[in-house]
Amino acid sequence: MAPIPIEAWEDTLDATQQSPVCVQRNPYTRQKEIVGQEDCLYLNIYTPVKINEIYTDRRLPVMVFIHGGGWMCGDSTTYMYGPQFLLDRDVILVAINYRLGPLGFLSTQDEHCPGNNGLKDQQEALRFIQKNIHSFGGDNSSVTIFGESAGGASAHYHMLSKTSEGLFHKAISESGTALVPWAEASPGEPLRNAFRLAKFLNCPQAPSTAMLDCLRTKDSYEIINTEFKFYAWDYEPMTPFKAVVEPDLPGAFLTSSPRKMPTSAAVPWMTGLNQNEGCLKSVWITANSSRYQEFMSGFESIAPVTFYYENSPYIDLITRRIKDVYFNGGDTEEIKTAILDIYSDSYFAYPALEAIELTFNYTKNPVYLYELTYRATNSFSQIFGDEVGDYGVCHADELMHLFPIHFLSKPFSQKDREISELIITLWTNFATTGDPNKPIKLPFKWEPATSGQQMEYLEIGVEQQMRNDLASRSRFWGSLPLWHNIRTTKFIDEL
Repeated sequence: MAPIPIEAWEDTLDATQQSPVCVQRNPYTRQKEIVGQEDCLYLNIYTPVKINEIYTDRRLPVMVFIHGGGWMCGDSTTYMYGPQFLLDRDVILVAINYRLGPLGFLSTQDEHCPGNNGLKDQQEALRFIQKNIHSFGGDNSSVTIFGESAGGASAHYHMLSKTSEGLFHKAISESGTALVPWAEASPGEPLRNAFRLAKFLNCPQAPSTAMLDCLRTKDSYEIINTEFKFYAWDYEPMTPFKAVVEPDLPGAFLTSSPRKMPTSAAVPWMTGLNQNEGCLKSVWITANSSRYQEFMSGFESIAPVTFYYENSPYIDLITRRIKDVYFNGGDTEEIKTAILDIYSDSYFAYPALEAIELTFNYTKNPVYLYELTYRATNSFSQIFGDEVGDYGVCHADELMHLFPIHFLSKPFSQKDREISELIITLWTNFATTGDPNKPIKLPFKWEPATSGQQMEYLEIGVEQQMRNDLASRSRFWGSLPLWHNIRTTKFIDEL
């Protein structure tokens, strides 16, 4: 069910302890234990001054962070997303929890469980902020949502949702948009997964009311424990439960494909990529010789699952073209790099290009694009499967520049600190004015993109410079007969 707005209370709320996380298991660290509880829909609100010292002459811009984790795991606790860096810039930070996995994204594709409850949790948090952030010194007319990976996709989905309109005024999508294959359900997929979940838990599959009545009798840990049964190889597909197009009913979050022109009002958008996003998945495969051999020897059966084209009627063609383009007779080290590139391009880069091009069809608001190419002393590859290897600028690496991530093992270098200061300035400038170039001036100008063809973007590297044609290598994926573009892809001559 959708979240229910909280009732007002009169007593002082004890917020001296971390709030519970939502029920989950982390597939990226190969976690076996299930953690969390169902009572998890909390916001963490951080202000740069004490409540009794709130500025009386001005309200501060609000930045609402939506955590990533493939809608399978993650939380808003200070262990990962503390406020120490961002609050130096006179903003208010709000980090939110939302339901995960089947508890947040199950859909029976009808009025009984239309889906997107995790996104509706986020939406309810935004409504709470609109009503109450003034009490914390915040400006409810200057709310920026920002998120990483599934959080970035969530931010983009809110841009497309009519019922989220007016709840925020700017958006930042880091390494994730609504069109990434792990966040956009293919036709029929939600109901198939609902049937499978019911079967795994010995519940009837129809009618949906009977299925849901039975599922509600199950313990939340028992439901999350079924996730292993959805995997065809290793932890693949990464995200069985995704955002869905709902029936057009009151309260619906999304009623048309994210590939169609939205009916909501557009807002200024910042979005971008890290140079080597694919290390999220490739590290676990290539850092271990036996897993690498298993992946390569089983590529014909593994690739359609892990790269999300098992629903295309042209699986063999797609597999052949991927091998021709990326492997192409290279040695082992070149192939390992190619595996990283395949994940980078298919999971993140090309879907970002699609989303950006579509955005230019319906908005005149500025769109700011970036690519992070600066490799810091630390990297999230440390928790993705290799504590010592260098895989470039990994998925999620920008987070260490925005938040004091506690698992990082090495002290920041002077250049790391400079890049962190730069990224914090760009993000908080955008949250304050909708323009990353002000109010704090920079020694360069970040120009907004002018079209989906030019794709002008800021390279955030050792030196900062404007470039054209973001992630051009990934355009290969637009030529493939994937489920969402079969009607427009020119491939018949290769059948």
